[in-house]
Amino acid sequence: MSTERMPILVADDDANVLRIIAAMLRRWDYDVILARDGLEAWEILQRQDIRFVISDWMMPGLTGPELCRQIRAVSFAKYVYLILLTGREDKLSLVEGMEAGADDFLVKPVHREELRVRIRAGERILQLEWQLEERNRHLSEINQTLSDAYATIRHDLESAAVMQKALLPSPLRLPGVAVDWLFQPSAFVAGDMFDYFVLGQRQLSFYQLDVAGHGVPAALLSFTLHQVLARGAEEQRLSQPQSDQEAMVMLPQMVAALNRRFQSGIDPLLYFTLIYGHLDCQTGQVILTQAGHPRPIWLHRAERRSELMGGGGFPVGMLPELEYDAIAFDLAPGDRLFLYSDGVTECANPHGEAFSEERLLRLLEETAGLSIAAVAAQLGQTLREWKGDDQHQDDITLLILEREHQP
Repeated sequence: MSTERMPILVADDDANVLRIIAAMLRRWDYDVILARDGLEAWEILQRQDIRFVISDWMMPGLTGPELCRQIRAVSFAKYVYLILLTGREDKLSLVEGMEAGADDFLVKPVHREELRVRIRAGERILQLEWQLEERNRHLSEINQTLSDAYATIRHDLESAAVMQKALLPSPLRLPGVAVDWLFQPSAFVAGDMFDYFVLGQRQLSFYQLDVAGHGVPAALLSFTLHQVLARGAEEQRLSQPQSDQEAMVMLPQMVAALNRRFQSGIDPLLYFTLIYGHLDCQTGQVILTQAGHPRPIWLHRAERRSELMGGGGFPVGMLPELEYDAIAFDLAPGDRLFLYSDGVTECANPHGEAFSEERLLRLLEETAGLSIAAVAAQLGQTLREWKGDDQHQDDITLLILEREHQP
């Protein structure tokens, strides 16, 4: 509380009482403002910043209890502490005064020491309020600082999300192959990433990865992996596999090399799952290596039958010196290959039930007659309706490769 002398307003229609109480208060080092009745006291309170009032009960114009009610009815910036003076000692008067809004009650004639201790008690109440105001002001400053910091972080994350989305490839249409996708990050930036690129005259190379965890650490690793795999694509263009057998060896070796490179000594939980593969645009043959990623789905479109492929493999970056395998199969004209992150199947509704592989397979079969762009849009809408909103707990990623019918 301020070290300045506290002003106390004394209201009484008896000039002798005013003079006596004013003399005591000045002796105790208070500033004293005098009012000859309740109306004058009310006018003073509206003009001046006064937080302590000693008022007589019976006064012309506005009684002490009426003055209390008016003070409590108005939202003053600071609390006003009220002591009522009266010659009445009955309990009903005490109840009436307290219900009117008084904080304390003194019976006339006022005893000097009793008045002093009652004022000290009131000062302690006001001191506590002042301390609370100071704490609230300090908390408000801290909250503003945190709000400013959050706004800066939010702006940076939004900028990073724009940069990340700029890395995503455009939907692709090649002779014999079409590619489209769905991408819904759980936060501003995501740990999911995918890309595809053409090798030579007839081969499409593709990958999808999912970094464990969420937020900035996962996004930073996905950024890094995108750059590493982009450089790897350039190297593949220079040294394309000359046969299917060579591709079956090369893809597992590439994933094993990534596993050796991204062993995390800082955070053992910072690993990622991956599918890396090649698609022959002319023959429809797919060769791919899995590393802990959800099993891709092969949709036999003519039969509207879906099939989970591969066995999963082991995540990259978790354990050193792992070996990986490759699988191969042939897409018929019209068939589709779906790669997806576990955010799709693990998307939970308000009851905590996961969307599941079974529902995903059924949706892909039911939408077999739609274009791949429409399938991606349909899955996004279905997951929003399943969850009840679009605030996903994990990144949602779907990559669709379709072998088109040749004219």
